[in-house]
Amino acid sequence: MPYTPTVRGRRVARELKRLRLKAGLTGEQAIAEIGWDTAKLSRMENAKMRITSGEVMELLEVYGITGEQRTELVRLAREARQKGWWHSYDVLKSGFNDYLAFEAEALTYRTYQTTLIPGILQTPDYARAVLSGSQPRTPEEIERGVEVRQARQKRITASDQPLHVWAIIDEAALHRLVDCPTVLKSQLEGLLDLGGLANVSIQVLPYRAGIHAAIDGPFILLTFDGYPEVLYMEHLMGCMYMEKPTETRRGNLILDHLLASALNTGDSARLIHHVAGALS
Repeated sequence: MPYTPTVRGRRVARELKRLRLKAGLTGEQAIAEIGWDTAKLSRMENAKMRITSGEVMELLEVYGITGEQRTELVRLAREARQKGWWHSYDVLKSGFNDYLAFEAEALTYRTYQTTLIPGILQTPDYARAVLSGSQPRTPEEIERGVEVRQARQKRITASDQPLHVWAIIDEAALHRLVDCPTVLKSQLEGLLDLGGLANVSIQVLPYRAGIHAAIDGPFILLTFDGYPEVLYMEHLMGCMYMEKPTETRRGNLILDHLLASALNTGDSARLIHHVAGALS
């Protein structure tokens, strides 16, 4: 499986490059005393390979970094080498491993979803129906896909540092039959349960909102401690994530517009309850 850096790994890479530049060293100068080739250092600074704590210590010695700053960066390097839970799954969409590496360390998760309930909020039966109907999969692949969604949801419900979720869901998703009315009803009831948690806010974008800022499609915006925001979107052939400030600022702006058009959390819960009650 190709290397998928965690947020900690990306932070280590960015910091090593920053410290080299601060020291006024070129890549060639930095590695002259160590005996590496420039390609290795370039891969390290661009988070293209795993970095050992020993390698970090070698570079920090060259850069003259000591004390708490050195200790913290070495600690991050050790933690960055720990494999995430998602590495055992081989049925994920191309590029989705990168996203899960981000989501696992995010502080907040904000999303707009159009046709379906967000994956991180899905019940097992709803997720199973979505995975079964969206594209050809074996029963084993479907079940592993369900496991991935449930593992992600634990960041919300069973974590010492719970993920803060703010989901804006198009009203259409509340009515889209997935498998059967019973499955959808159970999903909407599960959505109400999750919406009752202190770290979860769910708002519905009603039909009457008409054309809006996110009419082009769904997206997810993740925020972190000590790392830039990440804007994530899926498409037919895979996924993409963006970190440039111009891109993430646009994501924030669109979310602000959606929040102004969406029902508040109380009215959203009442609408979800009403739709669930009408399902037999």
